Parts: sequence; structure tokens; C-alpha cells
Amino acid sequence: MSRQLVIEGQLERADFALKLALEFDLSSPVGLMGATGAGKTTLLRVLAGLEPSFRGRITFCDEVWSDTADASACFIPPHQRRVGIAFQDSRLLPARTVRGNLVFAMRRARGGGLTLAFADVVKGLYLADLLEQPTESLSGGERQRVALARALLSKPRLLLLDEPLSANDTERRFAMLAQLETWLSAEPVSVLYVSHVQEEVQRLTRQLIIMDRGAVRSQGATDALLSGVVTAGVGSSDHGVGEEAVVLVTDEDQLSVVLQRAAGSALAGQPDLAPGDRVLIRRIPPDMSGRDLTLQPQSEQDQSETD
Repeated sequence: MSRQLVIEGQLERADFALKLALEFDLSSPVGLMGATGAGKTTLLRVLAGLEPSFRGRITFCDEVWSDTADASACFIPPHQRRVGIAFQDSRLLPARTVRGNLVFAMRRARGGGLTLAFADVVKGLYLADLLEQPTESLSGGERQRVALARALLSKPRLLLLDEPLSANDTERRFAMLAQLETWLSAEPVSVLYVSHVQEEVQRLTRQLIIMDRGAVRSQGATDALLSGVVTAGVGSSDHGVGEEAVVLVTDEDQLSVVLQRAAGSALAGQPDLAPGDRVLIRRIPPDMSGRDLTLQPQSEQDQSETD
């Protein structure tokens, strides 16, 4: 069966417009990146059937999910699309324990999608000690892990993951990412994965979509689209991760630049930048390159990765 996803249409709001003409293969996980307000979360909501004001056509696996141009105005409701969703703000069922949230997802699941064992998901996402806790008592990172587990256990055909691990510490985040990679490689499920962490996207996805101001700016192989990112050591602080900065001064002899940031200036070894260039600061996980940050010239991506 084809795993093509085709979406063509638009969503108009007072201060934002999403306009898409997009077709891609979801036989392997696809990454989604872009600046704050680029429309990434809105796109996921449209695919999930949570934006009824979207006008256009959506098909997945040759099944029409939405077609407002059709005389019958075809619209498949969210619960029939068999989509597993984990948003960044981890919307859990209130007044239920962690176990209650997971069991609820399992009871509503239908066959034919992702099939993972409850015990494996609980162990892989570090939830064993949290099962009897009410969701109101959880930290942000814990809530995200429950939301991801709930999405995985719903037996989805399509997973829509919006920064699903961002509130967890680096070491645990990449351990869970490795586990997620193992699960997804062995199961017939499609994945659209939103993240601002370049290393997450490179590890999990083969294709990447970059959005800017409600439209697709770039689409292609993940490694090719992210090949312009270079690294520069700037100390061990986590501040400035995913933060936009402006180049003030360059020193070719020392291969360094001075950056103007919201949190103050920083010195970083970095060639091939000029004063006035806008860059993006990212920290590489310690298990990959110590305490380095990456600086990405925003001109190379049309300023599309600052979310």
C-alpha cells in the first residue's frame, strides 16, 4: 500500500495563513522544521483533523481524509484517521493516573497500525515509577513521555510528533530517541517528526520539510538540507539553544566571531560569517560532540529554523 501523503489547500486566520501544496512519501520518518510561527503545529493539527476551517484536499495511503471542493464535502473525523498525536504541551486526560491515560489509548485503538507492548513502552520511556501518579503531579518532561506513550499505544497508522521529547534532559532524550528509532524501524507506521534539535532530526528521519511563514520553504533529503550547519565551541551552558543571534565582529586569524544575543554576547570559533549575518545557536548532545554549539547561517535556510 502506498504511504503517500498529499495535502493541498489553505487555512486562513486573522494573523496567519497556511498555504500548502505538498506531497511526500511516509514510508520512512519525515522531519519537519521551521521558525516559531512557521505553521508546523498547525500543519499537524490539519492532518489530525483538528482544524475544520482548512479548505482543500488531504489524502493518505490513497484514502481521502478531506476534500472541501467535492460536492459532498468529504471529511474523515479525527478518531477515524487512526493518528497518534503527541504535542509539545502534552495534553493529557485530567483526573486520571498515568496508567489511566495509557489504558484509555489502548482501549480506543484499532488493529493494523503500530503494535507495541505496554510493558516495552513503559520501560523504554521511563514510566514504570509513574504509572499510579495523577497527571497533575507530573513534571513537563514526564508529561511529554506519557503523551508519547499514549500516542504509541493507540496503534496509529500515522504518528504526528511535535517536539515530543523537548522538556527532557539531553541524556534521557537521546536514549528515548534511540528506542523510538528501534520501534519505528520494525513497525509499519508513518511518522512526521517536529524538532528544533538538528541531531534528533538527522538521526530519526531521511526526508525533511522546512517551513516558513505558513508555506514549505524546502523539501528533500535530511542530510542535504542540513549540510550547511557548522559547529563552534562556546562553553557548557545550555542557554541559547535554538536561539537566534547576530554576528557583530569577525576575526579571521582567530576563526572567531562575537555574537549579539538576548542573553548577552558570546565568543565562538566560526569561519565564513560576516557582520550582520543572522545565525542560529544549537548545542550538540554531550554523547556526540561534548559541549559544542552549532551556528547555522540563517540566510542558508531563509531564516527558517528558529522555533
